[in-house]
Amino acid sequence: MSETQEQLFQPGLIVDEEFSDYSVMQSSAKNWLFFTKYRFGSGKFYGRHSGVQLNHLQFGHAERHEGMMYKGLSPKDCITIALLQKNRGQVCVNRLKMEVGDLIVIDDSKPYDFVSSHHTLMSIISIHKSLIATQIPFILSATDKKFKDHNNILSNIIESKWKASLETPSLLDNTHEIKKMEQTIVQAVQQSLTGQSGDSSHLTKGEETAFEIKSYLLDALEETMSIHSIAEKFELSEKTIENSFKSLFGITPKHFIMLLKLNHAHKDLQLANAQIANVSDIAIKWGFAHFGRFSSDYKSLFGVPPSITLKQKATL
Repeated sequence: MSETQEQLFQPGLIVDEEFSDYSVMQSSAKNWLFFTKYRFGSGKFYGRHSGVQLNHLQFGHAERHEGMMYKGLSPKDCITIALLQKNRGQVCVNRLKMEVGDLIVIDDSKPYDFVSSHHTLMSIISIHKSLIATQIPFILSATDKKFKDHNNILSNIIESKWKASLETPSLLDNTHEIKKMEQTIVQAVQQSLTGQSGDSSHLTKGEETAFEIKSYLLDALEETMSIHSIAEKFELSEKTIENSFKSLFGITPKHFIMLLKLNHAHKDLQLANAQIANVSDIAIKWGFAHFGRFSSDYKSLFGVPPSITLKQKATL
């Protein structure tokens, strides 16, 4: 996959697609790129992307039925607003803890991280910067903060325009109607942000450090490590780290590490040559010394034993 995102709007395009693997997830997420993907939930992988593309704007929903983490790029030359509509656990975007009704601004100039412990539904609006040229400084000043969708102004607009697009798709054949829809959505975004200074998420020292630990883990997974060694490295107690991980990500740091390692083992098994590679070597590579436990944990997360994955064609 290219490490630069493209940006292409097809006015009138309606997307409403379920996905059960990463390739469909990527293809249905128009103008977005996902590089680092981790499953956090067990069972069948499932989600749904839905939305509409206009001349200089796209809007819709991203629904995911399990926790995942992405390091991705939002649509090129766009400012994106993400609004959390439903959530059954913990959600963090970059270093912001989100609650239902929170909205954030994402700029295309830097990657974003998304972590969710359970089912989430987000409304997503990406606006080409040419459409909001005079408002860019104001909107960009809202990045790294979260805002409230007071009175559900933005949520109601998105739902009404999505419903209208589905019920009367011929509206999207009309240039005037597309332009009017864009203006309505942009005005709703501006109205939602105006009058709010934004909240930078008041994190505890432990939570701030937990984000640093997360970044460290992503780069050091092949190293032998323990929660004790991590606590010493970051000068925090093990209890503080555990409480902070539960608060941010909904799981303990030990479970977090295990899930990351299982995901890497999963990818290696998918890409390996079954005639040469074996499950035990890949398990050992990622620090799993107890093969029976590895197989059980792996099957719990991905639904099949690791030996089956080794035989299947990669779906990434």
